[in-house]
Amino acid sequence: MNMGQAGMLFAFGFLLLITAIIIVSIIVFASASKAKASAAREANYRALAEKASLDAAEIKASLIEIKGRLASVERMLREVE
Repeated sequence: MNMGQAGMLFAFGFLLLITAIIIVSIIVFASASKAKASAAREANYRALAEKASLDAAEIKASLIEIKGRLASVERMLREVE
């Protein structure tokens, strides 16, 4: 193998190494951004679940109040009859 072929082999090997490093870097970056997006989505889901829980408690309190008023109206109607 003469020096020209060795230099060319070195250049192709170096290019292959650089290409492999770039590909691995892209894969790692994509994986990291996917993990960040997943974490953000999970945080949004938790916030939505907490809000739904608070809304359900508020609705339950409103229903209890409405049932009390309805019972009062029924008592008034029975007294009127």
